[in-house]
Amino acid sequence: MGSSNTTESSTAQDPLSIHSLSFDALPNPRQVWPASPNSREEGLGRLVLLTPEVVAAAAASCIKKGHRVSLNWDLTKLDIANFNRAPTQHHIISLLDGAAFDDVYIFNPQQSSQWDGLRHFSAPFPTPENPSRRLFYGGVTSADIADRKNTRIGLQGWAREGICGRGVLLDYVEYAKRNGIQYKALSDHAIPLRVLLEIAKEQNVTFQRGDILFVRMGLTKEWDTEMSPADKLAYSQSSSPQHAGVEGTEEMLRWIWDSGFAAVAGDAVSFEVYPPKKSYVGANGEDVKGLFMHEYLLAAWGMPVGELFDLEELSRRCAEEKRWEFFVASAPLNMPGGVSSPPNCLAIF
Repeated sequence: MGSSNTTESSTAQDPLSIHSLSFDALPNPRQVWPASPNSREEGLGRLVLLTPEVVAAAAASCIKKGHRVSLNWDLTKLDIANFNRAPTQHHIISLLDGAAFDDVYIFNPQQSSQWDGLRHFSAPFPTPENPSRRLFYGGVTSADIADRKNTRIGLQGWAREGICGRGVLLDYVEYAKRNGIQYKALSDHAIPLRVLLEIAKEQNVTFQRGDILFVRMGLTKEWDTEMSPADKLAYSQSSSPQHAGVEGTEEMLRWIWDSGFAAVAGDAVSFEVYPPKKSYVGANGEDVKGLFMHEYLLAAWGMPVGELFDLEELSRRCAEEKRWEFFVASAPLNMPGGVSSPPNCLAIF
């Protein structure tokens, strides 16, 4: 991978052109910041791939019957979360002596279905003077985000245009069932790239530039139907929680970039396996170096990462339709300076 330590965005570069390069041709895969600060393109990040032409083609090819499937898990879930995330509060307020009602929501989007925004996660950018320095997408600092007058790379950039395009589902839960693979979604079980490619082949899925990738791990199903209250409490109190997900490797990153995905999402807590592993076992038994993909997807590339999406009905609909491609319409919250958002997401067939 590239090793440049510069943190200046190139204002002379076409923000879309760099996304046409292959992973191996990138000047620095850890820093794909082509747009000017506070520009529309910087606010979109990798979503610049969702051009009007890409979205129109996705709608024309995917919307055939008009069936709609919500990908939003109940806002009360995770009812017992980890990382000191408080459960959702929902207050119903009486008006005019009960003739009308308002409601008040207090919630952390990270607790249930959510898009990780560009302000959610940073990556290391050490300097000799500051070896522990970390930066967010575009070179934004933690001080920038703490400054409430500064809304750079906030949710408003995604909210203005939405996250709309062709979605593709890779259903690992069904693959594991067919192949006798047993695992728990709250474990360090990891899916290698070769398995994702095998699933795509079995489902007859081909990928297109601008696709929104979904991977079903089965977390919401386990939480809703298999875990006891004691299981959930034990997870919430664990000082070292584990989340199944895709492998965090350079091979996985290269595939995600070169496939042209505009965003990635799943029903796992972290999309990638967590905690990040130092190494994985490769196809031939060799050690493959691990990495933390959040630092690349969000901080380096500006790519939305969706987590805890409810993919159960989507899986059933895809199997019934015998196609795993659909139109995605997602409207993140229009919160200037926002960090993350419920997806407000529909899959349309």
